[in-house]
Amino acid sequence: MKKNWRKFINSFKPSYNVDVTMYHFIPGLPVKANRTRHSFKKGQFDEAKLFFDKASEKTRDTNVAPVEINLVRGKRRVVSKRHFGPVKALKQMRMSA
Repeated sequence: MKKNWRKFINSFKPSYNVDVTMYHFIPGLPVKANRTRHSFKKGQFDEAKLFFDKASEKTRDTNVAPVEINLVRGKRRVVSKRHFGPVKALKQMRMSA
């Protein structure tokens, strides 16, 4: 019985995504972005947050830059974000091109 209630309550909770965007910059060429989305089921905030933290640590340890990592609730609301490298400058270059 409790399992059914838990399923019912989880059906109203939002789903979560972790978006990892890696920017590739070569002088003289336009900036390219490679975005990867890792999706989690409804109500799995703890798993998504754990994945977000592990991805941030791994990126910081391997010195891969520039990278932007976002923890997204639902479709658009960003809960947490981390930037490694000059992400803001590359976004502006990408918008102006």
